[in-house]
Amino acid sequence: MKLTTKIVNALALTFLAAAPVAAQEFPERPINIVVPFNAGGGTDLLVRGFAAHFAEAVGGDVFVSNMAGGSGTVAAAALAGQRPSGYQLGYWSVTVATVQPQIKDVPYGIDSWEPICSVAASPTMLFTNKGNGIETIEDAKAAIEAEPGKYLFGSSGPGAMTHLTTVAAFEGLGVIDKIKHLPFQGSGPALQAMAAGTIQFFGDTEILMQRGDFTPLVIFADERSAAYPDVPTATEVGIAPPLNELYLWGGLFAPAETPADVVQKLSDACGTAVASDGFAAFAADTQTTLKYRDSAEFDAFYRAQYDGNTAIIEAAGL
Repeated sequence: MKLTTKIVNALALTFLAAAPVAAQEFPERPINIVVPFNAGGGTDLLVRGFAAHFAEAVGGDVFVSNMAGGSGTVAAAALAGQRPSGYQLGYWSVTVATVQPQIKDVPYGIDSWEPICSVAASPTMLFTNKGNGIETIEDAKAAIEAEPGKYLFGSSGPGAMTHLTTVAAFEGLGVIDKIKHLPFQGSGPALQAMAAGTIQFFGDTEILMQRGDFTPLVIFADERSAAYPDVPTATEVGIAPPLNELYLWGGLFAPAETPADVVQKLSDACGTAVASDGFAAFAADTQTTLKYRDSAEFDAFYRAQYDGNTAIIEAAGL
């Protein structure tokens, strides 16, 4: 018995001594970041710009792979079934992580992930054509109420953040039943329709709004934009939570039950990469708004976004 006890104790001590070493050695092989869209798109370029700095920070090799389909759900569904080792990560947008699993039958949901970090986040804005007599959000509400059914808002597709932004605006203002939705296949065609006057309202990020001769009406953020200080926040114009803040964000996710020490190491490396001079220069060149949240902050933010978007999805009839 004494010999057995000594062996058990020795094995326990060996295990305890080895555990920290294993954690310190992560990563022992390349880390794959899955982009749920085609190569060459905005998300793909962002992740590839980030990957080199992330690799340096985490102390290992990082490669990016693409798995398009199902508005991002094909990749997310595939990753949800992977072993939670920290070597397979996904870069999910707000729509992939919080919208698609609520409107589609997919094998993942709110508890399928260990959020690692947020990398970028840009608030959305509602805007209209210049010169159409609508200069403020109050003007927009008055015009819609005066002529129900006349005005159209566009989107890049049902369930897209462009759709949810406009729904949040008009639901929050109480006029969603007096305006019609015209979806397009992408923001490009929608912006062309805006320029032609086919639709009168669209919601997207500040960068997209700058691609045309448009008037910003409201921003869905917790504070006003430095570039457009005269544009009120949704809260300021009476749009109540959870409809008042919408961000086009993206970040790293790992499958649920990834070891806590691995999550922490990945999260710390992500913070170092986001703060690096090289990635900051990339972000400036591509007009990307960086927003780092560590694993704990990102987990809380992600869950709040998931719940908040539930209300908008219901308002949109999705």
